[in-house]
Amino acid sequence: MGRPLRRQAPGQYYLITSRCHQARFFLRPDRNLNQAVLEWLTRAQHQFPELRILAVCVLSNHLHLVVHDQKGQLAAWASYFLGNLARAVNGLRGRTGACFERRYSAEPILDDEALVDRLVYTVTNPVAAGLCSRTDQWPGAVLFARGSRREKIPVSWTDRDRERREAVRARRRREVPPGSDSFRVESNLVIDPLLTERGGSGDARLIVGIEAREAELATERRQAGLRPLGASRVLSQSWHAAPRHPKRGPRPLCHAADPALRETFREAFRAFVDLFREASERLQEGVSIAFPEWSFPPGGPLVRPALAESA
Repeated sequence: MGRPLRRQAPGQYYLITSRCHQARFFLRPDRNLNQAVLEWLTRAQHQFPELRILAVCVLSNHLHLVVHDQKGQLAAWASYFLGNLARAVNGLRGRTGACFERRYSAEPILDDEALVDRLVYTVTNPVAAGLCSRTDQWPGAVLFARGSRREKIPVSWTDRDRERREAVRARRRREVPPGSDSFRVESNLVIDPLLTERGGSGDARLIVGIEAREAELATERRQAGLRPLGASRVLSQSWHAAPRHPKRGPRPLCHAADPALRETFREAFRAFVDLFREASERLQEGVSIAFPEWSFPPGGPLVRPALAESA
């Protein structure tokens, strides 16, 4: 996650960002790339069904997701999804080496207003980047629930691992291996709707927010005399290429519309950092000391409370 000290408590919403190595267009949309994104999102969802996906946006050189981590599984989920996606992208591009430039960032989202704002930000990212006029014109993956119910996106893939295992068995038995169709998997990627903390549907707020943001960006372009790059030019770009001046900004510690809530989070995080550093220093001195809950000690797994383990 971009920060050296991480706290991964359950029940938290996150904005996740992962950028390609050297800002190159490894994720430039095409049929196979889009399929790889959907496949590994779906397979990750099978592995971690209690991590809810609310929005996904994959641009040519980075991706954003908004997720709800109900069980403190974010790190394991991200390792599975991003690791497998990186291998798939390298295979499609015929390359080796790093696909993503560094550990992903995951910023907690603390209240409803900030959640709506980050969802709008994620969904309209191609428009804000000057790549298209509307979100639905982006040829890559932009996924979110447009109503108050879960959206189920049909996804299919060939289980190559199982196919290879069966081919080995068939050779040992001197049999004809089964065809690829025998290993076809049909499933659904589930995108959860926006629900407010009070339990009400927030989909109307999301749609209104997306439309307002697209209109705002259109006005800014007209005033500046700019036109979107357009889907055809995006698709014609080489995946070797990179923007001349990649946009980068400081990552916030969290997202919250309420300043008091944001400050409370900062104070709690400072206390967490102090406890973690104290434990690290004692560990270097050869003294065993407990690390704070929901942290990642050096060389160790996530520290979960004893009650959570026994529940």
